[in-house]
Amino acid sequence: MRRTSIAPALLALLLTLLTACAPQRNLPQVQGGLVEAEAKKQQELAVREYMAKLDRMDRVAWAIRSKNVDLCGEHTAYRLGLNLAEAEDYPKDQREIIQNALGIQARPTVYIITRGGPAEAAGVQRGDVLLSVAGQEVKNKKHALEHLDKALASGSSIPMAVERAGLRHELSVPPAKVCAYDVFLKTDNMINAFADGSKITVMTGMMKFVQTDDELAAILGHEMAHNTEGHIKAKTGNALLGMLLFDLPIAILTGVNPNTGGQIGQQLYSQEFEHEADYVGLYFTARAGYDIENVADLWRRMAVENPGAITMGSTHPSTSARYVALEAARDEIKGKAKEGKELKPEMKGK
Repeated sequence: MRRTSIAPALLALLLTLLTACAPQRNLPQVQGGLVEAEAKKQQELAVREYMAKLDRMDRVAWAIRSKNVDLCGEHTAYRLGLNLAEAEDYPKDQREIIQNALGIQARPTVYIITRGGPAEAAGVQRGDVLLSVAGQEVKNKKHALEHLDKALASGSSIPMAVERAGLRHELSVPPAKVCAYDVFLKTDNMINAFADGSKITVMTGMMKFVQTDDELAAILGHEMAHNTEGHIKAKTGNALLGMLLFDLPIAILTGVNPNTGGQIGQQLYSQEFEHEADYVGLYFTARAGYDIENVADLWRRMAVENPGAITMGSTHPSTSARYVALEAARDEIKGKAKEGKELKPEMKGK
C-alpha cells in the first residue's frame, strides 16, 4: 500500500496562514546603514542623558557632603571633585559611543567634574587627560587613582599635569574635606535610593521623580543620615540578636532553622530609623543651603505612586506620617534659623 506524505500539505497551510497575518501595506524601503547611524545617535543621546542626571546628582551630593562635615564624625575624607574613566572601562562595542559623547580616551580622562568642587576651581575640565599626580607620571586609570589616594591622605594641594587639546597644563588642586559617603547613580527605573553604611546609591527612576534640587537634596540627606546614624549596623545587630534568641534555640531543639528571628530582628525599629533619617536628613539639607519649605510634598507624590502606603506602613512609615513629621521638622529648623541658633538635630533627653 502507498503512503501519502502530509508534510508538504501542512507546510503549504502554514505558509498560507503566515501570509494571511502579514502586514498588507507597501512600506518604503529603508537602508540598513541609516538604521545603524540612527542607533548610534540614540545611544549617544542615552549616554548624554545619563551624564546630565549624574552631573546633577554629583553637584547636589557635593553640597550635602561638604556642608555637613562636622556632623559626620570620623567618617570624613579629602576629595577633589573629579572622577576618572578610560576606554577599557566599557565594552568594546560601546567605546566609540562613549568617546563621541564624553571624550573618554584610552588614557585616564576626567569625565566628572563637580560644579563648585576644588578641581573645577583649579581649572580642571571634563575631557582633560591626566598625565601626572604629585610629580609622578601616570600610565593608566588604576595607576592614577593609586597616586591620587596617596596624595589625598595629607590634605595638601596636589600638583597635577593634564593634557588638553594636545597641550600640557600644570595645575595645583587643594582637596576639600567632605563626608566620606560617595554617591553612585544606578540605571534603574525604580523610584528608590538606598544607603549601605559606607555609600549611597540613587536610581535613575528617582532622578526623574524629584522635581527640584531641594527635593533631591532631601533624598540624599535622608540616605546619608542612615549612614551617619548607624542604622545599617543597628539593623544587622538586631538581626543577629533575633537569630541568637529565637532561631538558634529552635534549630537546636528541632534541627530546623525557621529563619524567623533574624527577619523580625532586622525589622525592629525599622520605621523609627526611617523617621530619624528623615529628621536628620532635613537638617543636612538645610545646612547645605537648600530650601526645605516644600520638600515634604515628595511624600504626597509618593502616595499617588503607591496609594496603599498612605495609611499602611510596613518597614517604612506611611506616607501621611512621613509628611506630617517632615513638616514638624521643617518648622523646628526654620525656628532655629530665625533665632540664629545652630542647626543641629536634637538628641533624646536634651
